[in-house]
Amino acid sequence: MLPLNYIIQTPNFRLRIPDESDFDFVFSASRYPGFNDGMLWDPPVDRSELIAPLERSRKAWMDGTAFNFTIETNGENPARLGRITIRVDGGEGIWNVGFWTHPEHQGKGVMTEALAAILAFGFQELGAAGISARYAVWNKASEKVLINNRLAFSMYIEKGFQKNGNWVSENEMVITAAAWKDQAQIKNKR
Repeated sequence: MLPLNYIIQTPNFRLRIPDESDFDFVFSASRYPGFNDGMLWDPPVDRSELIAPLERSRKAWMDGTAFNFTIETNGENPARLGRITIRVDGGEGIWNVGFWTHPEHQGKGVMTEALAAILAFGFQELGAAGISARYAVWNKASEKVLINNRLAFSMYIEKGFQKNGNWVSENEMVITAAAWKDQAQIKNKR
């Protein structure tokens, strides 16, 4: 079992388990028009709606089925930037990642760096055989983050998920443990 105080450190960020102090941050992100359009969850009406998801997140952490991280800057007064999750996804050794960046911090490379750390965590700590990610086909920013981390297109899903009564098409991208190790070796040789 991974301890609740487990932290992933990157050159610029710290990834830690979410807690109640994140509620204002999550709530503020969900106030931006369109922020939740490509996500499975709807914006909360008020902060109290964030309690149940936090409890589910902690339970999944303790069960070892999902690890949700708040991404924040390093330093004494860290600024919260986004969230990233890695969770079991059906098949043996297959995990799935999902992520979002607060609109005030998008386009600054935050998620590219955080995802690189989560891929390393997934393959090195969780023993993943493969890691996948899905994104709404119109979400070019998420696609770019995945491509920058060497995930490859796997499949198009016409009816990925429903949002406001309409189907949202998704693309799925995947990286295997072998492909990740090959990329890591190439990067280390530079």
